[in-house]
Amino acid sequence: MELKTERLQLFPITLDLAQTLMKNSLAFYYKFQLPWNKNWPHDGLKALMPMYAERLENDSDELGFGPWVMIDSAGEHVIGDIGFKGRPDSEGNVEIGYHVVASERNYGYASEAVQTLCEWAFNHPEVEGIEAQCDKDNIPSQKVLINNGFNHTGRSMDILVFKKEKKIHQKENTMNKEF
Repeated sequence: MELKTERLQLFPITLDLAQTLMKNSLAFYYKFQLPWNKNWPHDGLKALMPMYAERLENDSDELGFGPWVMIDSAGEHVIGDIGFKGRPDSEGNVEIGYHVVASERNYGYASEAVQTLCEWAFNHPEVEGIEAQCDKDNIPSQKVLINNGFNHTGRSMDILVFKKEKKIHQKENTMNKEF
């Protein structure tokens, strides 16, 4: 499974790839013949990998609802990662998060990736909404969310909460595809 945009390639982290990243992240760069970037994978992704790998071992349908790698369309370097924090909850919501390596920020990659992954998620009938959280001081991330149709829905201390809901016509299109 791979998603492509004009400037990006996105692919979900498989169980094999998660284990590679946990054991030796340099092996990832060797496997994909990419120049090493000491800033990726970042600490947050490294911390997530063991839990994510365990979820994948128990449920192969988890693939896609975890982290995805962002690489430039030419396949020359890592842009960062994006993904969900698991399958939809009982209300059909998933939470999205993303990280762009410092050298690739301010080029619109996060906006492009968020748009693409939201489209992917909304093509799943069980997904009704996508939530995101970001620090109140992280203005660039807030702009990414707002520009992708997310609405500010709340705040918890210094964390702002945003949500994008599946539009009615998206629901109808998804229902029509099922028949």
